[in-house]
Amino acid sequence: MKVEIKANILKDLKNICITIDAPELTEEVQNIIDYISNISKKQSQIIADKDNKIYILELKDVICFFSKDKYNYVRTVNGIYRIKMKLYELEEVLDKNDFIKISNSCIVNINQVECFDISILGTIVVKLKDDTKENVSKRNIKKVKQMLKERRI
Repeated sequence: MKVEIKANILKDLKNICITIDAPELTEEVQNIIDYISNISKKQSQIIADKDNKIYILELKDVICFFSKDKYNYVRTVNGIYRIKMKLYELEEVLDKNDFIKISNSCIVNINQVECFDISILGTIVVKLKDDTKENVSKRNIKKVKQMLKERRI
């Protein structure tokens, strides 16, 4: 399907209005609607703490979010910080194009993945750019494979 984009800049408008004209509501059209709807919900930073100091971290620097010993953490290119948000709360606000839940205790930044190792039958190991590894739970293997299939060129 060919997509045409037109922008009309009208100075008297108070809000942005987006209209989608399509011959039918296909999965592709629904994906476009969902993507546009989530733009305003996306956040680019997260609050974390380390050594009694509070930091504002850029999500682009996040390698992964993980749970350990009843606490939640964020691993970045600059170290590990504790966060107050629950992983299920993060999953709701993070950009689905950049982050994927690979287990109940880990959400990875796809942009920080070096590779997905599928050499052991029935498992996937995520090798991250900081030389760490995370296992994809059996429950999430299908979701990870679907994400990889959608990203193929």
